[in-house]
Amino acid sequence: MRKFRFPLEKVLEVRELRKLIAEEKLAALLGEMYRIEKALEDTRAIAARNQGYLRHHISGRLDLDKVQDALVFRTAINMQINEIEDALSRKTAEVRQAQQEVVLRHQEMKTLQRLKEKQLANYKQMYWWEHSKQLDEIATMRFAREQN
Repeated sequence: MRKFRFPLEKVLEVRELRKLIAEEKLAALLGEMYRIEKALEDTRAIAARNQGYLRHHISGRLDLDKVQDALVFRTAINMQINEIEDALSRKTAEVRQAQQEVVLRHQEMKTLQRLKEKQLANYKQMYWWEHSKQLDEIATMRFAREQN
């Protein structure tokens, strides 16, 4: 009997590669998302320090130049925070889409692997059936020779 060959082996390999590419893309997007989250966290920390600076300079003697500079800086920081939050929400959407892509690629690959396993099981069953058939024929021929 011939050796088992899965006719869709190349397709399975391509699906595996597509799954790996999707996983790599997801990992890259997650890395970018974490960098954006870190930038947002750092910017919020700067805004908190600016708020403390404002509180310190508003109490006691009032220096209007410093207060005005702090308010301008606060406005710039708030705009930067909004930009980073927008970038984070866009990146989060990209990550969700990449996660769905990974799940889809994984399902495609698993489907083909199950098909391969099923065909291999059928092949093994056919192999043993033919093997037992040959043994039965040999036994029958031997029995027939012994009867003659």
